[in-house]
Amino acid sequence: MDFKDKEYEEISPTAIVTSYPRTFTDIPYEKEIYNWLENHCKKSTTLYKNSAPELEARYKQINKLLDESGIKQVIEIAAGYSSRGLIYSQKGYDYIEMDLEGVSKNKKDLLNAIKADIPSNLKIVTGNALRKDDFNKCKEYLNENEPVAIINEGLLRYLTFEEKRIVAENIYEILSKYGGIWITSDVTPKKFIASQNEALKGFNNNVTTITSRNNLDNRFEDIDHVKEFFGEIGFEVAEVHKFNEVKNELYSINKLNIIDEKINQTLEDAINVVMKIKDNK
Repeated sequence: MDFKDKEYEEISPTAIVTSYPRTFTDIPYEKEIYNWLENHCKKSTTLYKNSAPELEARYKQINKLLDESGIKQVIEIAAGYSSRGLIYSQKGYDYIEMDLEGVSKNKKDLLNAIKADIPSNLKIVTGNALRKDDFNKCKEYLNENEPVAIINEGLLRYLTFEEKRIVAENIYEILSKYGGIWITSDVTPKKFIASQNEALKGFNNNVTTITSRNNLDNRFEDIDHVKEFFGEIGFEVAEVHKFNEVKNELYSINKLNIIDEKINQTLEDAINVVMKIKDNK
């Protein structure tokens, strides 16, 4: 299949929508990142402060799972404007961020603006997660003797199931060679979308005005559907974690009190998973 980046560029502004709520967390650099985006990438869309607990939980739980893995080289696909790569590269991790050309260019510019000394072990690679050749660009920076953690949050939910399969097959090829894990929040179950709609009125409709790819048909039915889908490709869902497992660590809840019953339900319904390649494939 021929994947034209222009077809997927409309997903990229959603990274700005997620940047704003992270300013209500204690995640380093997020306020500086959003200020840069506000001045350079202004988009006419509604921003939701109350999505801060969900996004903070997603971010912090992925970090926790990465820490627990002990893996020190990372590829984050569709990395967007997250601060994770900057933070982990400063910890000594070999960190590769991959995103489409426009986002990658913005990311380099904003990193230079907010941080004078960018770690040499943070690599920004222009690439499309559906294109195998772009994953091969990442291999240039990988140590063949070390496993890889592949991370993504906020990409697959916008892709059709055929596109999800292609991304998963590309990730499978990397992990087959290097070993390691895939950590993702992008196995979005339909019940989470329902609770998100209740907690953040109009959110998904507004996202749909940004990208026509915000389609309920692209969501997984439940965790059994997730296991079946990725199992056919050769993955095992090794761990499933609800966002509310890190509820006590959330600044947006415990310091700013951004919480109500409906937001709490989103933390109950949203999940991160850790996947590994099946031993028998």
